[in-house]
Amino acid sequence: MFYAGPLYGQSAAPTPNPKTNQQTNQQTSLGARRLSQISFVLHRMERQQQMATEDPVFLAGSYPSYIHHRRHYKEKKKDITIFYNILIDMTLKKVRPGLPDSLKVVIDTLLTRSAELYPRFYNQGRGSYNFWLRDSSYRFPYSWWIPLIKKDGAVPDDMDDSVLSRFVDPKGGKDSLEKLHQVLQGYVRRPGQPLRSAPRSYRHFYTYSTWFGRKFPVVMDAVVLSNILSFVSHYQLKWTPADTSALQLIVQTIRSGDYINRPLAIAPYYGKTAILLYHYARLMAEKPLPDLEALRPALEKTCHRLLDKPSGAFMEKIITANALYLLSNAPASAARQSAAAPYSLPVPVPPALALPDTAHWEPAVEHSDFAYFIGNIPSYMSRTLQSVLIPVNALMYYHYCPAFNDVLVLQYLTLSKN
Repeated sequence: MFYAGPLYGQSAAPTPNPKTNQQTNQQTSLGARRLSQISFVLHRMERQQQMATEDPVFLAGSYPSYIHHRRHYKEKKKDITIFYNILIDMTLKKVRPGLPDSLKVVIDTLLTRSAELYPRFYNQGRGSYNFWLRDSSYRFPYSWWIPLIKKDGAVPDDMDDSVLSRFVDPKGGKDSLEKLHQVLQGYVRRPGQPLRSAPRSYRHFYTYSTWFGRKFPVVMDAVVLSNILSFVSHYQLKWTPADTSALQLIVQTIRSGDYINRPLAIAPYYGKTAILLYHYARLMAEKPLPDLEALRPALEKTCHRLLDKPSGAFMEKIITANALYLLSNAPASAARQSAAAPYSLPVPVPPALALPDTAHWEPAVEHSDFAYFIGNIPSYMSRTLQSVLIPVNALMYYHYCPAFNDVLVLQYLTLSKN
């Protein structure tokens, strides 16, 4: 069972004095024990966020992340990236409104510190972000292979960081968001442009590459495409042919079962069914997309199958539970509610997950071998080369961030509410 007693020298779990009826309702809906759990996780994150003098690699405001060439958590190779800060920040902003003021203060502190980091990864001219620092003196953590695919050795800005960052900071009004969306249209695969890296059944899609670099190989990733469509849906931007193609690709990954049977082939930078489910659910939570609504029962069934696996890793179950909660809370499409296609039964929710106690929190959560992101170098290569390199784990780099695992648990605690 999860420890629910005093935290970090406190005499009791946080029970702020309500100032408004809304504050009282928030506290009551979550419950004292759940608030204590949330407080525990937030303070774990607070302790991990770097201060100015703590480490020569990690910048102030960053959350430590690490790279290992195996699916095994290890802290030997430190990494400084904006990616995990963005993911953590957008999740914190999402859960913040439902928390009492005392916990909102903690979140605001984390967000303020993190904001200082963003400019060093930002491309002012294009409005895009790089996964790593844009400083010319920065040495990429696995840079020796870059000249093999790009002569100047520089990794271009990427779609994921650029669109996800707008959930943290829109950087202006609708005009600014539409401008970024238009910039994305310049990095769409065109007819005649080779795409040797994708499975043959996905080579007819003309949609976004993961990268902004025109001289960089085109790599399509279903998770990246889902993040782009979430951005477009969230800000109600005008749909483009590239968006339509992205949605068609995502639908094909589900109908074909590829998101279950070969997730690394259709999402080379994420590579797990649970992570695909999480992103598809997050996209569907933005607004109803009829093509995806028809596939909701299949996604829910897959979530339950993963949750029922006795051998499933704890963090894999957490992110799958989050996906199922998002699916259950997503707005239903008109087709799902219509008389022609009634859906009166409640959406099944995940079984309650037993959280580790404080003594086992670090190994079970923060040092989990569940890698959320993969530096998949073979993804730039032909399918033939991938079939040789990937099975032996060659040129595969797994990215770990303890604080990001914490924020996934935090999301679960706020979604489950029991």
